[in-house]
Amino acid sequence: MQPAVTPIHVDRRGSLVDDAVALYERAYTSRDIHIGEAAPDGFSFRFRAVGDQDVTVGTSDVRAHRWGTITPGADYVLVWATSPGMTIDTDTRDPVPLLPGIPVMYPAGRDFRFDGLPSGQHSVRFGGAFLESIAAARRGDDEPRQLAFRGALGVDALRRLRSRIGEAAPRLLDASTPAADRARWNQSIADAVVAAFDATPSRAPTAAVGSSTIRFAKEWMVANARRPLTVAEVSEAAGVSARGLQAAFQRHVGVRPMQFLREARLHGVRSDLLAADPDGTTVAEIAVSWGFHHLGRFSGYYADVYGEPPSETLRGRRGPR
Repeated sequence: MQPAVTPIHVDRRGSLVDDAVALYERAYTSRDIHIGEAAPDGFSFRFRAVGDQDVTVGTSDVRAHRWGTITPGADYVLVWATSPGMTIDTDTRDPVPLLPGIPVMYPAGRDFRFDGLPSGQHSVRFGGAFLESIAAARRGDDEPRQLAFRGALGVDALRRLRSRIGEAAPRLLDASTPAADRARWNQSIADAVVAAFDATPSRAPTAAVGSSTIRFAKEWMVANARRPLTVAEVSEAAGVSARGLQAAFQRHVGVRPMQFLREARLHGVRSDLLAADPDGTTVAEIAVSWGFHHLGRFSGYYADVYGEPPSETLRGRRGPR
């Protein structure tokens, strides 16, 4: 029997700050991750994520002070720390410290700020449509809706949730777990989270976004790709909620809106590099004109997509498209 093929399987570690920033900006769909003073034993990081579009289990450890913005998009994320020092929602009146071993839900449907000392954490990321469907089935509703969660867990709810996580996590972190078994454990841990946090519908159903709206949003982002853009601006231009736009992109395009925008910008950079005179322009000038202000991260993104550094494209070497 051949081993299972897990759609998401990432295991990265290293000791370079730029590598860590690029990795976590991708993982958090952020352009605002910062890493400061390293731990006394020196800087290092490790990030591991295994799963599929419904549930992805992850572990992370960063040996440095870090801060920035996280964009959950349409996903729901359960997280707990391994040691003190991590706080989320730091730009609000009620910041939430992550206590070791106590699971909390990330704020849903909006960006939020975080600040953390050198520490590790574990997470379970749920696809929005998947968790909403589990909650709807539990309530006996016909229509999945955006969810709201109870803030603090009671003693019994915490005990039951920890037990279910302890059973499911080793199997979900095993990339060789067969797809059918993974689906069962996905449902098991999702059901436990819905029950523990008493997940209930927020005020309105998640709005359906049609293909014509997605097409407009994509065309609008491409046309405005040289400008600084946020999800809020794109959703306002498209006439839908930010959450509805995020959910529609994930379901129908396969990436979040800001990931699509980055790919559109990379395509614009490549077109300009191929057309440019290498004696009269630089990679940096073209990259900055398309909104890439951190050239190290830009070069990494570009090489990942096109299989060559941007400097080679400018010099006329044609790599795989």
